[in-house]
Amino acid sequence: MNNTQTNELLIAYGWKSIYNLNFAPYRETEYLPARIIREGRGIYRTISPVGELLVQRSGTFINLQDLGIQVEPVIGDWCAVSLLGTGTGRIEAILPRQSVFHKPLGQQTANDAKIAAANIDKVAIVQDARFDFNIRRIERFLALCHADKIPSMLVFTKADLLDDADAYRRRAAGRFPDHPSYFIDAISGAGIDAFMDSLEQGSSLMLIGTSGSGKSTLINRLCNAEIVKTAPIREKDGRGRHTTTTRQMYLLPNGALILDTPGIRMVGMHQNPGSIHDSFDDIARLAINCKFSDCTHRGEPGCAVQKAVREGLVEQDRYFNFLRLMQEAQSREEVLQQSKQKKRAIGAIRYRLRRSARP
Repeated sequence: MNNTQTNELLIAYGWKSIYNLNFAPYRETEYLPARIIREGRGIYRTISPVGELLVQRSGTFINLQDLGIQVEPVIGDWCAVSLLGTGTGRIEAILPRQSVFHKPLGQQTANDAKIAAANIDKVAIVQDARFDFNIRRIERFLALCHADKIPSMLVFTKADLLDDADAYRRRAAGRFPDHPSYFIDAISGAGIDAFMDSLEQGSSLMLIGTSGSGKSTLINRLCNAEIVKTAPIREKDGRGRHTTTTRQMYLLPNGALILDTPGIRMVGMHQNPGSIHDSFDDIARLAINCKFSDCTHRGEPGCAVQKAVREGLVEQDRYFNFLRLMQEAQSREEVLQQSKQKKRAIGAIRYRLRRSARP
């Protein structure tokens, strides 16, 4: 493998020393390292030292996947690929992932991977500032990012349509002081430079948001080209139609990588209650001073969280949203526990039937 080619192509798409170490077991083979930049129906577009390759899973890989040894390939993955012919190849292995972003509950299906993307450095939560400024939904997205330990930022589009943009900025900064917020008009380019300056060369940024939030228009502005299909907005609510149907990674002019994703219609929680609790860092800090270590913050005496709500130190809306997400996580955990118990019971019955059927 030509080192010059590796530096020019792979490094541009996020190749780091850790991936170089992880590729060591395949160094003596004819396999090439490659990153998945687009996925669709079992065929993946990758970047390799020899350029773009269309690849599929090899038979060996599929067998190992069935045994649970290999994982389902997703966009952002680094792979060991064998060449077939010009521009084609097979995935032989997935290199260890440095991060993963799980799909929200409700987006996961039985026949689909539960992981949306791998090796993502940061997530940008994109929201329509004029017609869909939804603080509670942002908190749901932030909880997902926190569970996967991926730093996040907030991007508000259509800022030119706001009557008082500063009021919205104060609202976002007051509710999410630890997360950078960017108010952008993708049409005129206002706010684009500040957002672009936050993106590092070779870093991978994933955009998430609901349909019509303006992700595709934002990417076109960042790339200074119409590379992503967009649809006209509806006049009554300013919403665009759902246009992105696949996940795809783009290389920006400043060397950063940006990953476009289909709009998310329902942001269901898949985390455990502990992860939700910790994602509300202000509430988590207050909870340390609660009288009881297992305080649910719903009515126990000596609850520091409820005291802070009464004193106006925590917004009441934020507190109620915290309780709602905790309840969702708790309910899901109970369902999963019941499912495990049911599977164990069925397994025990099958075992007894096999024993009784023996001569």
